[in-house]
Amino acid sequence: MSTLKRILVVIALGAVMEAVRSMHAGNTLGTRSGLLVVGVGFVLIAAWFVGRLASTIGLPKLTGYLGTGIVAGPTLLGYLGDDTVRDLGLVNGMAVSLIMLTAGSEMDFRAMRPLLRSIAWISLIGVLGTALLLGLATFVLRSTLPFLADLSSTEAFVVSLVLGIVLVPQSPAVVVALRSETGADGPVARTALGTVVLANVLLIPIFAVASAIAQGVMAGQLDPADTARQLAWEILGSIAIGLGVGAILAAWLRFVGTRGLDLFVLGACFVSAEVGRRLRLDPQLIMLAAGMVVENAAREGGTLRRAYEAASLPVYILFFTVTGASIHLSELPHVAVPAVVLLVIRAVGLLAGGYAGARVAGAPPEVQRYVGVGLLPQAGLAIAFALLFARTFPGIGEPAAALALAVISLNELIAPALFRAALVRSGEAATATQSSPGITPTAAAPVDAGTPDTIVETTGPVLESKE
Repeated sequence: MSTLKRILVVIALGAVMEAVRSMHAGNTLGTRSGLLVVGVGFVLIAAWFVGRLASTIGLPKLTGYLGTGIVAGPTLLGYLGDDTVRDLGLVNGMAVSLIMLTAGSEMDFRAMRPLLRSIAWISLIGVLGTALLLGLATFVLRSTLPFLADLSSTEAFVVSLVLGIVLVPQSPAVVVALRSETGADGPVARTALGTVVLANVLLIPIFAVASAIAQGVMAGQLDPADTARQLAWEILGSIAIGLGVGAILAAWLRFVGTRGLDLFVLGACFVSAEVGRRLRLDPQLIMLAAGMVVENAAREGGTLRRAYEAASLPVYILFFTVTGASIHLSELPHVAVPAVVLLVIRAVGLLAGGYAGARVAGAPPEVQRYVGVGLLPQAGLAIAFALLFARTFPGIGEPAAALALAVISLNELIAPALFRAALVRSGEAATATQSSPGITPTAAAPVDAGTPDTIVETTGPVLESKE
């Protein structure tokens, strides 16, 4: 389909949504559930086409998904109202769980063993060092942040450190998506993926520990024993359940094959997200551990991803689009200055820290030069941390989450394009004429090796159908 036709389709969809909104204003559209159905259909179709339009100008498709959400969301055109965005948000937990399952199934420790030294040093210096730097910067900027103004210095310091952790997470989804989209495979792409996964694995328990300590300090009482018990259940319990889920998936692949596995995986991700959180477990740790078991114990990570790739496509489109629609642009002016400052500090910290960690580890020059760019994108985990922070610290959490979402939204829009450019400049991105079943060994499924017009386009950790 030509670019002009795609633009016309998007315009036509906008006209349909205008008509739907007019009907709703006149009380002629039935119920909230009807709006939800219309919203899901609009998101899936419009974002799909806008993603392709973004691709034609050299941007990642997920940037198109995010842009669709921002434009169609409550603060601009209003095609997706607050209620619709809130209802569609149910897919977020499942999508994040699916992202972590995919990331875990990409973690082949045998293949990555030569890179583990680089990954460990980059995670330590680049990611954890930047989290500390962001926390200190937030504390220094507290006079410009109203939600810290009424806190004591000690309280402001511990809350700032937690905010530093909230602001630093990377996005395995973006790294996996751009690896698939560009066909990139090499030390830069592999080190970036390994680092964002390992760093996020470390940040999840660190966030839990830091939040628990900050809550105790603000409440004036800190029970180390009770805090330790809660953290042990949340972290160790999640890992144990994840190992069990991974064993079930591995057994399914061995004895049943891929038949029905896509629905089982989506169901497992939904249960993990909705039930696990109510049991004070961490859905991300559960599915990350499950993916690692399938890849490293059963050696079936690629088969697992191929089993659910088609079914996961709408989940990822909904996730990124709803994420864009959830950004409240009206709140950005109030936190614009500190958000930009923290954005710059985060970028400098990750770029310099990535370079320093890679250099200490003796990584190849292209890794030293480009791996920090792969640490810039943000998406699911950072948003989850921001929303969890808002729930954990009533009163100060909402404005703090607005600050975090401002930084995250800027990174979502800018960083994926920068990382794609870095993959191209590093020489690891494949061109369309080079597509073959062998250029994307970490992608979810083989590419159709035909003429350029039959090449399968990929987006996210999933493979999309031919046009």
